[in-house]
Amino acid sequence: MKNGSLRLRLLLAAAFAITIALFLAGLALATLFEQQVRARVMQELNNDLLQLAGSIEVVPTGEVKVTRPLADPRFETPYGDKYWSIARVPANDSKPLLRSRSFWDSEPALRSVGPEGEPLISVERTITIGSGGKDVSLHLVVSTHAAEIASPLSRFRNQLILYLLLIGMALTIAAWFQVAIGLRPLQTLRDQLPELGGSHTKRLSGEFPNEVQPLVSELNEVLDLRDKSLARARHRAGDLAHGLMTPLTILTAISRQLEEKGLTHYGNEINEQIEKMRGHVERGLVRARLSTGRGYELTPLAENVDAVIATLRKLPKGAEIQWHNNVPSEALVPLERSDLLELLGNLLDNSRKHAHTTVQAGFFNNTITIEDDGPGVKTEDIATIRQRGRRLDESRKGFGLGLGIVEDIADLYELEMSFDRSRLGGLRVQLKIKP
Repeated sequence: MKNGSLRLRLLLAAAFAITIALFLAGLALATLFEQQVRARVMQELNNDLLQLAGSIEVVPTGEVKVTRPLADPRFETPYGDKYWSIARVPANDSKPLLRSRSFWDSEPALRSVGPEGEPLISVERTITIGSGGKDVSLHLVVSTHAAEIASPLSRFRNQLILYLLLIGMALTIAAWFQVAIGLRPLQTLRDQLPELGGSHTKRLSGEFPNEVQPLVSELNEVLDLRDKSLARARHRAGDLAHGLMTPLTILTAISRQLEEKGLTHYGNEINEQIEKMRGHVERGLVRARLSTGRGYELTPLAENVDAVIATLRKLPKGAEIQWHNNVPSEALVPLERSDLLELLGNLLDNSRKHAHTTVQAGFFNNTITIEDDGPGVKTEDIATIRQRGRRLDESRKGFGLGLGIVEDIADLYELEMSFDRSRLGGLRVQLKIKP
């Protein structure tokens, strides 16, 4: 998955939102749970305080007694985590008047610390009890271990984190499915795009959601406009070429008349320019016939090489040359058949013109190879062979405008073209097809 992909962005956004939501939910749940536990513990302490107040008796001598034990047995258990104490108001000393058995052998010096130094939570109240016409003021304190709140809260947080992690994983998986389903129309669109321009696929098709359908409609309109523009360009190129053919024919007749009148030099110059113009016109027609290069229809290579060779055998020197088609019969190339024939025709025809006895075609490692046993090209001339319109052997027609057409097709299909010397002694041309 790429860093800049829409899928990754949506998943990261969903994961971030899920994390923030679960964190806030966990914080809120932990706070509510702590409030509930604290309220319960404080309510129990207040109940214990009321029990303690109801159990106090002041005898006529002024002595204070607790007539019955509190309901919670921890008050009677040494270090039982629950404590109470009673002191006179005002206090005569720092020691309480009475205390619970749970203090055991320690003194309740501080209300916030227990006999073992543990933190305590306390509630306290001052009450007044009448005895023999005299009121006695007492300060009551009931305490419990702070772990009464901390322990259940800690257990709750641990369980809450575990369950929130499980919920987060489930929500992330659900978000992944949601993104995958939501982006499926875009994936369908992406799968169809490489097929556009092929011999069977000219438009985007299928059911798309309302958010994507306008894009599909616009793309189809652009494709229709492209096809119409391409057709108009081809017609205009054809009209232009045919329109030039008549003036070229007239110029050819004029050059012949000049030659008949003994003006051979002028006639040859006119013929040379006519041939150049005719070559440019033919190349324009060929370029107008080229496809868009966007099709990925696989075309058999071997049988098309045979078809081109059969045509070239009818041309001068064609029947005298030994043609070798070494292309595997199962070889397929991603080129339109008309473009492939144009490419093979120019390359093999050039080899026909320059070969002494042998021309061969091959296909290996996704590379088309055409080579001959002709004079070849000097090493220092390899760099200049791709200059458009240039022929290394100016004495014969050949690899000039034809190479320009081959380069047009190579550029169209992103083929990598290279030249070097053949093992047969002549020129070798290689066209590597992108995987």
